[in-house]
Amino acid sequence: MNMMSNFHRFFAVVILSLSAHTIQANTLLDRIVAVVNDDIILLSELNMQLEQAQQELRQRQIAGDDRDALRARVLDNMIMQKLQQQRADQRGLRVSDDEINAQLLQMAEANKLSLIQLQQALDREMPNGFARIRTQISEQILIQKLREVEVISQIHVTEDEVNNFIQRRNLQTANEEFQLAHILISRPESPTPEQRTQLQAKVDDIYKQLQLGADFAQMAVRHSEGSRALTGGDLGWLNFDQMPTFFATEVMRLQPGQISRVIDVPSGYHIIKLLDKRSTKQSGQALEQEAIQAIRIRKANETFDLWMRRLRDEAYIDIRLNKVTP
Repeated sequence: MNMMSNFHRFFAVVILSLSAHTIQANTLLDRIVAVVNDDIILLSELNMQLEQAQQELRQRQIAGDDRDALRARVLDNMIMQKLQQQRADQRGLRVSDDEINAQLLQMAEANKLSLIQLQQALDREMPNGFARIRTQISEQILIQKLREVEVISQIHVTEDEVNNFIQRRNLQTANEEFQLAHILISRPESPTPEQRTQLQAKVDDIYKQLQLGADFAQMAVRHSEGSRALTGGDLGWLNFDQMPTFFATEVMRLQPGQISRVIDVPSGYHIIKLLDKRSTKQSGQALEQEAIQAIRIRKANETFDLWMRRLRDEAYIDIRLNKVTP
């Protein structure tokens, strides 16, 4: 959910990828690789995003040897971005210049640059590089606003849930945070027996490979349908009250480096890995407000994948990736 964090890493990835895109744009013949409702995704756009994804995976020290699988995953991610942008437009959501400038300033400060220096650095790498970054940031803010409207704002937190949170705050688990990685294999809302068999076989094969020592991050990039697949499935740090309820029991069984059993819930099959855990200090924030925020995050995490699946199921999507030359 922290879409606007880690701008220093994003900046580095952009710097590395813009020049490569300039070369590609001059040598590739553009073709349509996907139709998303009334919009299209071009081969040049896909290749730019693919290059950026490869750079970020290298920064995270995640091998991306299967280029075809990564290209398909990047395209899927781009399709979901398009769908969210289209829904935001239908909702009449807008992003102001002040909101974009605030994020650009944060990005500049994270890299110890002034805003002018940031603009100069990006424009040196590619014509209109700064303008391109403004566009990307605007799209990210717009999608976050959409998620707040369609997911987070619909979440109701009860008084009992707040009271239970406060009571658990005295327990050890309430003062710990867990860094999780995640693989999701989603299932259709009403799968046929054949689809169930195929999905079960796919999940069993993935889990077997993980047990035999396959790299979790690489498997997430290759197979996961979760929103964080292109980061190796890394969900970041969550406390006990922020993680999806169906994760909690498994997480408490794990030690850092261990992988959960396959978790079978309506959204699909989930596999999680506990990357690390740490103790946290008591927040100075009012405990009741902290409780409400944590519960909202947890419920949003539980429903987000279902919301994304419905968004896709309602759309017209024509993938033409296999009809073009890589």
